[in-house]
Amino acid sequence: MNEEQPKDTGPVPSEIIPPPPPEVPSGFTLWLRKALRWTLAFVVVFALGTAANWWFQVRPKTAAIADLTSQLETASQELETLRPKAAEAETMSAALDQAEREVLALQALVQVNEARISLAQGDATGARMPLLLAESKLAGLGTRVSSAQAETITGVRERLALALQELQNNAFAAERDLEIMANDLNQLVREIASE
Repeated sequence: MNEEQPKDTGPVPSEIIPPPPPEVPSGFTLWLRKALRWTLAFVVVFALGTAANWWFQVRPKTAAIADLTSQLETASQELETLRPKAAEAETMSAALDQAEREVLALQALVQVNEARISLAQGDATGARMPLLLAESKLAGLGTRVSSAQAETITGVRERLALALQELQNNAFAAERDLEIMANDLNQLVREIASE
């Protein structure tokens, strides 16, 4: 049995009709699509470059700056604690220098008085060594005092040289020179102590 299918001659349902072919985009639309893709790719690459720059350059430098800032703050605090000590050390250094000058003057005075004692006992030869020691003390002291005191020391040294020459020939004149030297050295010690 052959059954024939009835032929429907009526309208064709829309499901069976193929859709119309898509429109071909214009050249400008194609160019805009390409430009949008390139722009999007550029933005992505730029964002990745910015992120890489921050990660590899900015972040380590920021950490280094923070570390250096903390070191600077620590150093500043340490400096503030050391400033008073530096002023104290400077004061102590000046006092030490003054004390050393005073000791040199006193040592020269002791040597001159020792020479005076030797001369008073009639030992002109025994007076020579203390006077030579006094000369070395005065030479060291002359470079460490003010100009007015240096003039005093120069006068004392000249008188000492004269006393050394007079020891053998004129003990009385040498005693007078040593007495004047002792007075000048006493005055010098008082000046140094009062600075």
